[in-house]
Amino acid sequence: MASPLAAGPQKIPQSAPFVADLPDVLLEEIFLRLPAAADLARASTACASFCSVITGYAFLRRYCMVHPPPLVGMPHDPFISTQLPHPSAVPARAFAGFNFSCSSFLPSAAGRSWSEIDILDGQALLAGAQDLAVCDPVHRRYILLPAVPGHLKVLVRRPELLDLDTFLAPGEDKENPLSFKVVCLAQCRINLLMLVFSCLDGQWHILTYDQCSAQAAIGSFENSEPWLSYRQYVHRCFCWRLHFMNKLLLLDTHTMEFSIVNLPPEQPRNRNYVIVEAADEMLAMLTKRYDEYKEDDRCWLTYSILRNNQWYSEKVISLPVKRATLVGVAGGYLLIEALYTPPTQHMFKFGFLSVDVKTMQVELFTELSKPNMYGQLYAGLPPSLRAPTI
Repeated sequence: MASPLAAGPQKIPQSAPFVADLPDVLLEEIFLRLPAAADLARASTACASFCSVITGYAFLRRYCMVHPPPLVGMPHDPFISTQLPHPSAVPARAFAGFNFSCSSFLPSAAGRSWSEIDILDGQALLAGAQDLAVCDPVHRRYILLPAVPGHLKVLVRRPELLDLDTFLAPGEDKENPLSFKVVCLAQCRINLLMLVFSCLDGQWHILTYDQCSAQAAIGSFENSEPWLSYRQYVHRCFCWRLHFMNKLLLLDTHTMEFSIVNLPPEQPRNRNYVIVEAADEMLAMLTKRYDEYKEDDRCWLTYSILRNNQWYSEKVISLPVKRATLVGVAGGYLLIEALYTPPTQHMFKFGFLSVDVKTMQVELFTELSKPNMYGQLYAGLPPSLRAPTI
């Protein structure tokens, strides 16, 4: 019998390649296909190479374009977050006990207090007595904006000023996650003025839209009260309802130019509608409807899409509620404050419902023991994934 050593050299079996050894570009493509932020967070804890790819600016920017950060709640004190079984409940759990009060780390001085006035893309805008600050509440960072130069401030004449709306806007550089703008939109009797701060050059700029250049689109500015409705954000544009006509005013945040969209003739003139994103960069609208001749206050939503400057009704979404108020849109959801009836109960309860703006699925967002003053909506990735934005 031959010796085993005489049988020739033995082949050493090769170990299977480990997925962590794949090039970063392939790992990004794999992680980009994970459907939820919770899956991404779990993958980031598997090994150091996974974490390095997932927490990189470039990858998170791509991921958020495909999977917008979910709506997790409202940064009240305490934080009002979604509850299971809602899909956003898992990432919201990471914010349990989190303090969103940026005023706790902003500089304080005698006679100066900070109040939150806007939230966008995980950043918060706060106003002091004479100051503005843009904050990253997750990483507790902030930037104090320089004062508006006097020669620009005098252009907004107080006797002519009807309203001043200050808000955050995305920056010019889409590749830079730290890019942002702050806009002060002044509604005056005869024109619109925009004071714009850009973080790229750290300067304030002014844009003027006078009556001659805008009257053809908007109409006369000669009014004694503000003529723009509350602000909404969709497809990197801000939009306002024009109070005195059935039109929507859009501001493109890239070009900083205005345009006009007609609204349906029967569109309500109050806050019973929201503008939402549709596929292929189109605008859509969700409108609350109810039968004014019935006493049960039952209501529903109609979904319409703007095609070729015409609104087309697509579907009707029933709401299991007795009373509803449209709160706002963020993270791919419309949030509704409502009195609703649970499926297995007959008693009305108070809480928030969400409507997925893509699937139109209605779900319980969170149940409340009593009515609550709602405010800004917060959509964001869990803190372990979110890169600093300031």
